[in-house]
Amino acid sequence: MLSLTSGTELRRFGRGRLPRLAVAAMLVVPLLYGALYLWAFWNPTGHLDAMPVALVNADAGAERDGTRLTAGQDLADTLTDGAALDWVVTDAADAAQGVRAGDYYFAVTIPDDFSADLASAAGDHPTAAQIGVTYNDANSFIGTTLGRTAMDHVREAVAATAGEEAVDQVLIGLGSARDGMLQAADGAISLRDASAQLGDGAQQVADGATEARDGAAQLASGATALDDGARKVADGATRLATGSSRLAAGASTAAGSSTTLAAGTRQVADGVHTTVQQVDALTGRLPALADGLTQVGGYLSARAAAGDPTAAALLAGLASTDLPDEGDLATMTDQLHALDAGAAQTADGAQALSTGLRTLADSSGTLATGSASLASGAQQTADGADALTAGAAGLATGTATLADGATQVATGTGQLGGGAQQLADGLTDGATQIPDDTDAQRTARADALATPVAIDDEDVAPAASLGEGFAPLFIPLALFVGGLITWLLLRPLPTRALATPASGWRVALAGYLPSLVIGAGQVLLLLGVVGFGLGLSIGHPVGTIAFLLLVAATFLAVQQMLLAVLGSAAGKVATIALLMLQITSASGTYPVETTPAFFQAIHPLLPMTYAVEGLRDLITGTPDARLWRAVVFLVGLTTASLAVTAWKAGRLRTWTVARLHPALSI
Repeated sequence: MLSLTSGTELRRFGRGRLPRLAVAAMLVVPLLYGALYLWAFWNPTGHLDAMPVALVNADAGAERDGTRLTAGQDLADTLTDGAALDWVVTDAADAAQGVRAGDYYFAVTIPDDFSADLASAAGDHPTAAQIGVTYNDANSFIGTTLGRTAMDHVREAVAATAGEEAVDQVLIGLGSARDGMLQAADGAISLRDASAQLGDGAQQVADGATEARDGAAQLASGATALDDGARKVADGATRLATGSSRLAAGASTAAGSSTTLAAGTRQVADGVHTTVQQVDALTGRLPALADGLTQVGGYLSARAAAGDPTAAALLAGLASTDLPDEGDLATMTDQLHALDAGAAQTADGAQALSTGLRTLADSSGTLATGSASLASGAQQTADGADALTAGAAGLATGTATLADGATQVATGTGQLGGGAQQLADGLTDGATQIPDDTDAQRTARADALATPVAIDDEDVAPAASLGEGFAPLFIPLALFVGGLITWLLLRPLPTRALATPASGWRVALAGYLPSLVIGAGQVLLLLGVVGFGLGLSIGHPVGTIAFLLLVAATFLAVQQMLLAVLGSAAGKVATIALLMLQITSASGTYPVETTPAFFQAIHPLLPMTYAVEGLRDLITGTPDARLWRAVVFLVGLTTASLAVTAWKAGRLRTWTVARLHPALSI
């Protein structure tokens, strides 16, 4: 029975084209619903390059280490080349107006001090660079959300990947490097001074080497002369050895004779001394002798006178005796004393001569031995002089080379001094360029380097919550579904009105106005619940109510038109299909630019698109031209839909079999 009934019900859809289309619609509508949603939102984040975003580069650039820094232009080039978004390079005024008007989903501004702030990380006042971003949730809440995510990636692309701790370590290393560079500068200055001293010494070496070269040449010449002289010395030393041997023999013989001579002269001296002593004694007795002789003479004279012949003979002999006088004795005494002294000196000299001759004999023997050694040494000297001559020649050549090398060293050390000075200057300049930070400055620099770029957000019309972001879509969606339910219960064209001679406009309004009253109730009830119950913040409550009444009126008019033109069953299917198309193309969630081209094409043709745009402006509190554009479109669509419904109402005054017995009804 169940099978028969089911079969009978399905066979009902086999008669006529419209029932068959209804079966196809029942099969296709779920597919359309699922496929359209999946198609529209399959990969919206993969098409962000279609979202128009304003890019303003106001960076003035900066100087860093004598090099021009244009970080802003570099960033702009990176963004536009990357094409992650549809970047539109423009000026600040156009960007601000475009964000407010919805031409751009948001605007990115690179400020004029962007490069300067980036360069400040190495200065005394490190500052993180800022990128200004202006959002407008009235354009698209999801678009703003995607924009914030995209800007996080932009900031990460510009910012350093190192963490603050690692950067702090780098800065500590820079501080150590600064100290090391200062020490290196001091060392370079010392190197410069040392190189100057080395240069002076090298110059002295060069001068000395030149002199050594000249001296070596002279040495070589002198060595040749030395060789000749040494050979002459060797010959002379041989002859000296022979002569000294003979001298030693003669000196030994003379020494023996001088000993005898010394003994004889000593005896003579002693004899002379004794004689002198005797003469001295005799001289002392001469006065007494003279007196005695005088007395003897007197006595003899007396005896002679007496006739003593002996006495006379003695007296004659005494008279003939010539006794020296006192002066002669004195002279003789002096001469004897001189002779005594000379004899003593002669004895001493003879003794000294004996000693000297003995010494000469001994020395001559030593001289003979030394002369032999001298002859041998002189021969060796001559041989060495030969070697010296050869070596002196080599020395002359080597010292010439040394002189040339020393001159080059002197020149090189002068260049070394100049290079050391440049190194010292460079190290000092480099050290002064490395910041000598305090702990606070190092912390600030670490923060600036770890996060070199920060995002400065500005929301023109911020949504307070996720609910406010999605409200511009879900409220019109609710009203559209509310209209669909309304037309399930109300007739789009009342049968009684069609039976009267009233005009099509009056018939259309007779069916439309009751639905509009219900729609107004739906608007007030819905706003009351989401406003007071959920806490939805509405920027312009009165304007929002008026606009939603217009939205509800437009939805009801469009649905009435579809039902009137296509019939109850087909009209409801078309209404559901329209609902699905509007949800996927109204840009209520993801920006329409991220959807396939089909949805972008129908986006400006559907009423929910304008409902969403206008409601965003009113909820966020920033009404602009988009609101009035939406009002004009919705009013025009409402009027056009009512006109079509009125036209259809006039056509429906003629009843046909198909109207009396429709192939499909809901």
